[in-house]
Amino acid sequence: MDDYAPIIPDAVTNYYLTLAGLPPPPQTSPHLARLLALATQKFIADIAADAYQYSRIRASNTTSNNPMGGLGGAGPMGGGPQGAAAASGGQGGKADKDARLNLGVQRPGYGGGGQGGGQGRTVLTMEDLGMAVGEYGVNVKRGEFYR
Repeated sequence: MDDYAPIIPDAVTNYYLTLAGLPPPPQTSPHLARLLALATQKFIADIAADAYQYSRIRASNTTSNNPMGGLGGAGPMGGGPQGAAAASGGQGGKADKDARLNLGVQRPGYGGGGQGGGQGRTVLTMEDLGMAVGEYGVNVKRGEFYR
């Protein structure tokens, strides 16, 4: 345990231990503080891993259950490029057509962290986090104000 330093700094651990009612650092054993910091780090890492798994499950369910398939949200109500061309009366040259076809396509080098754009990006939501901490007996609910 002495060889492994937790991510949580000792000063932060000591602050929260004294806030919880333990004596200040000279009276509290540094080994106890380090043990509690490591236990906290493992607890948070387990919650993050569980939330990640819930997010992956949610993402795989939404892509497999999408009735629109690979249409990208272009439904019969004119959401795609053909609907935009029909709405504008079909007037316009090649530049207008190219501009309509490139809507919603991410250009290389703009946004997305620099590694392949948005494909394969996992997004953790509060729903995923709530389900993950629910396994540990923690109830996470939005307040009535936000519903």
